Amino acid sequence: MNDNPTRIPWKETKVLERIADAHGARIICLYGGSSSSKTISALQYITAWGMANPEPLVITVIGESVPVLKKSVVRDWQRIVMGPLFERERFNKLELTYTFPTGSILQFIPADDEARFFAMRHDIVLIDEAYNVPKGIFDQVEIRTRMFLLLTWNPVSPFWATRLEDERNDVAVIHATYKDNPFVEQSIIDALESRAKTDPNFYRVFVLGKYGSLEGLIFKEFTNWVKCDSMPKMDERKRSLFVVDYGFTNDPSAVLELAYSNGEFWANELAYEPGLFNRDIYDLIFPMSGKHLEVVADSAEPKSNAELRGLGLNLIPAVKGPDSVKFGIKTMQGFTLNVTRDSINTIKELRNYSWGKDRHGEFTGQPVDNWNHAIDAIRYGVTHVRRKPNFGKYAVS
Repeated sequence: MNDNPTRIPWKETKVLERIADAHGARIICLYGGSSSSKTISALQYITAWGMANPEPLVITVIGESVPVLKKSVVRDWQRIVMGPLFERERFNKLELTYTFPTGSILQFIPADDEARFFAMRHDIVLIDEAYNVPKGIFDQVEIRTRMFLLLTWNPVSPFWATRLEDERNDVAVIHATYKDNPFVEQSIIDALESRAKTDPNFYRVFVLGKYGSLEGLIFKEFTNWVKCDSMPKMDERKRSLFVVDYGFTNDPSAVLELAYSNGEFWANELAYEPGLFNRDIYDLIFPMSGKHLEVVADSAEPKSNAELRGLGLNLIPAVKGPDSVKFGIKTMQGFTLNVTRDSINTIKELRNYSWGKDRHGEFTGQPVDNWNHAIDAIRYGVTHVRRKPNFGKYAVS
């Protein structure tokens, strides 16, 4: 099939229309702000090929890791793109593959091992959040893709994909913002614009969809933090606790498990979402903590802390005071933080949390009040452990 697939059974965004108009390009790049429908539109487009093409195709979606794929891309594809068209018996959960009635296969593959792509051939490829995918994987995939590739990303800062348009003549580039998505909820627009008021770089990248800068990043990957597969076993820990940063309407509540082992801290994200009630937080933590393990939570919400304590949690308000944020950051920077691959929101925060600047472009020494819900929760726990190193049978040495 050399032409566009037949018109697809979804509400069309401007981004989807632009992808269809770019048919014929070898590489279609989609970059821009949050909620601009980049990924959903790309998934709709490749799904239409799988549903309509008479010749069976191998369609590949590549994401940073299995947790990122399962918690975002696969979930959105099932719920939003396929919806009532999804046939559960056609989906292999173990291999993350879906077989369409046409015989075409849609497969979701993590970008955690370049070698896995050496012998793999594709007809169509979507690389989601290409900023987090190594160029070596793109190079291996591109030479083994028969038809075309789509790449999506938020323009956090320039990287290998931003040069493609200048280096080749077979590349189409599509820029989008939430204004190109007529189906985005007003609550999401309000949240985006509210956060933009306190963070110029957030406004530029995630609202305007223009390139920002990672200058002033507070926690650097491989220096201050690394991804890990799992938390250490209980008998390997010197300290184990849970940490909470409250949110509700626009901001998420962040709930994490925190451990200290072998001179390093370990964090696993349990929840990161708005609209959580205190009972939801209790139901999440108590089966894992019981009445004994400490839960360190934001002291700015004494009513929530009192309620959770009344329900049975061993809750301790985080200690705050002058320069407590800077002190907590400095304390965290003194340790390696291991973050489980499942903690996709925490990882995103760590990649965006930065020092603020004044109107002259000079760093103020204060962090921007954004990308900090999970980080604040971790900070509460790390500083608590360092203040009470010999509490109970656990100790930080």
